[in-house]
Amino acid sequence: MKKIVMLCMSVLLIVLGGCSQASQSTGSKADTAANNEKQTKIEYPTRPIEVLVPFAAGGSTDIGARILEKHLPKYLPDAQLVIVNKPGGSGSIAITDLFNSKPDGYTLAMSTHRAISMQPLYGNVKYSHDSFQPIAKVFGNQQIMIVKADAPWKTFEEWLDYVKKNPGKFSYGAAGGIGSGAHIPVAELEKQAGFEAKAVSFEGTPPAITGVLGGHVQGAMVQPSDAKSLIESGELRALFNVASVPVPYFPDIPLLKDKGFDVAIDSNTSLFAPKGVPEEIVTMLEEALKKTMEDPEVIKEFEKASLQTNYGGPEVVQKEVDEENIRFGKMLKELGLIK
Repeated sequence: MKKIVMLCMSVLLIVLGGCSQASQSTGSKADTAANNEKQTKIEYPTRPIEVLVPFAAGGSTDIGARILEKHLPKYLPDAQLVIVNKPGGSGSIAITDLFNSKPDGYTLAMSTHRAISMQPLYGNVKYSHDSFQPIAKVFGNQQIMIVKADAPWKTFEEWLDYVKKNPGKFSYGAAGGIGSGAHIPVAELEKQAGFEAKAVSFEGTPPAITGVLGGHVQGAMVQPSDAKSLIESGELRALFNVASVPVPYFPDIPLLKDKGFDVAIDSNTSLFAPKGVPEEIVTMLEEALKKTMEDPEVIKEFEKASLQTNYGGPEVVQKEVDEENIRFGKMLKELGLIK
């Protein structure tokens, strides 16, 4: 009997020892997994984030970027945004730099959708309309034709009558020049209404407005926020709006679609990153940007700048860029600007 009891105790001790080792092994594996997760978690940001702006300083895209520069760090701790203006090529110079940058979240671009959706259609850039990772849409805007307040045309109809009777004599500033987002709506109107105007290239909206005030060009296609104060002061006059919706603070500027022309092109601006940025960083940026755009102080600053906040996530941005690419491709072919 004693032998049987001793044998049972020995077996029990072996079983308990095995369980203890298994428990220690399981706990060790769990601790290792937790430690590995901590080690692989991305620390971001650890250095300044460069935000490329494809247009000259002082324009609406630049203003929007600088509002983010000021407020985004509240929702993305340790973030320091550095705005870098790289105008030229209808936005393609800055966007090419973004395309060539390392996908680590330290190079972003605040850009109009057109710089990404339209420029690849000309075949002169290395990127395509789906080469980037959208972070989120920030704001929308319209485009209007402005002239000096003492210009002879007080209405769209008077201007249209003039350009029809004087082919090629009306010159207007277009940020980016031929084939840019400022040129295409007017080119489409020329085709539909049967007249010819002269587009003059400028590297941004502020230089184009200066060109109008200085008499270097007779008009300019601009975003209304850039010309608001000069229109209100009586130095400039707006003749028409090429967007699909009225300017909220200038509702009387006529829409071309209300004048019987099939021209309705909106202007949206979003934050983009190179494709391949780690998903965790994309999520951090998107969540921080969403919180920033919901901040009452930020909304107030955008309103003060006459920019219409219009937040949308990455999927919304890419859908709009895809749709613009198809639409502009059709328009450019019809205008004979691409084959």
